[in-house]
Amino acid sequence: MTLDLRRQGSVEEDMVFFAMPYEDKELPNGRTENFDDLYEGHFEDWIRNWELRAERADKVPGTTESAMDVAWSGIDRAGIVVADLSVPSTSVAMELAWALCLRKRLVVIAHKGAQVPSNALGQFRVVWYEWSVRGLFELRKSLRAEIEALRRQPRAPEMDLRPYTPEDRQRARARVEEVSEDHIRVRDLRNPRRIAEMHKRDIGYHETIPDHMSQRFHVGRDYPGFFVYRDNVLVFTQQEGEDPWDGWERTYQRGAVFTARVYQVNNAGVWVELPGGGRSRMRAHEAAGLKENDEVQVAIRWIDRMRQRIEIGAANPPAGTSVAAPAVALPALSLDDYPRPGERQGATVAVVNESFVLVRLDDHPEVPTLALLHARRMLPALREELEAGRLAEGRRVLVDVEEVGPSRTKPGRVDIRVREVEGELPPEGGSVAEVPAW
Repeated sequence: MTLDLRRQGSVEEDMVFFAMPYEDKELPNGRTENFDDLYEGHFEDWIRNWELRAERADKVPGTTESAMDVAWSGIDRAGIVVADLSVPSTSVAMELAWALCLRKRLVVIAHKGAQVPSNALGQFRVVWYEWSVRGLFELRKSLRAEIEALRRQPRAPEMDLRPYTPEDRQRARARVEEVSEDHIRVRDLRNPRRIAEMHKRDIGYHETIPDHMSQRFHVGRDYPGFFVYRDNVLVFTQQEGEDPWDGWERTYQRGAVFTARVYQVNNAGVWVELPGGGRSRMRAHEAAGLKENDEVQVAIRWIDRMRQRIEIGAANPPAGTSVAAPAVALPALSLDDYPRPGERQGATVAVVNESFVLVRLDDHPEVPTLALLHARRMLPALREELEAGRLAEGRRVLVDVEEVGPSRTKPGRVDIRVREVEGELPPEGGSVAEVPAW
């Protein structure tokens, strides 16, 4: 049996966890008493009256975890731990050791005559009690005084735990169990107890970061990567080696021309590798006839580190140019380069999601941002196609630009939102006469 002993990162100051024996036990004086009655009939009521919360491993409702897992969770979260050493108990000794390891605020109690370990006697002032009406009355006063005194003291920093691993990075295949906008949750196929999240920042350096993680990752599918500890938290990452984007930003300037090598041709397009390791996809009409290992001259259109995307186009440099040609000094993109609210133009669907699509605007092919067309802003026919799963990349639509401005969630990005409108759709690359947006 393996326990996953990790800190959850939060302490519930009003929670008192009781590490104590269960059921009937023989006391040092020879009498047999029920410790469940002591907890339910006394400790729980006392703690509640003091406006605190009591918890014991076997008294957590609705849990399906083992008692040991629940005990660890309780001690991890507890503001104060009370350990009853009245009778020998392996589970109580283990819970006390956990509390000591985490540097929890502790109260140690024991029935008179109990054989308390000498190391506990040397470290704590044991609160002794007798199981009688008078004895429990005195225990109530002493326990309250100890708890109040501990709560008044500044809480010293507790210990954090990091499970030992023989390697900092454990290569693995993991199955996706949950997908959200900015992260996924995965489970290790070889060690199902290992669960972690992967955020956008951990997508491989050569992969484009999607606007929504569901565009790249799907529940039930397996993906390669590494389980690593970062700030004592287990995470899943697909990044390997040093981050190359600092160098790529310096090298791949707008307008620079390179000789790229085709490394893959598939249904999604023609993929090329640039000198220095950067990768990109060529547009279909520019890559006709290319096959793997062909070389082609390309020019850098723009580079977007936030999305890990390099946009290129075919180039026709002078004969003999094989590496980088001098960079063309083009101005950085500003909001003036983006569409303005009210503009009407054709657009091509580039990404399809369950509740929205991302489209590339005909009149602004150079901007690095795809425009968001939400299902609520679609005409009925297009929305029906989306909901039926028939809407595919490459579909042409007529849209009005509704909103353009700095992203509220992604610093350095510009968001574009559009709505579909009725009208005659221009041919790809054509333009629409300006029409007022009503």
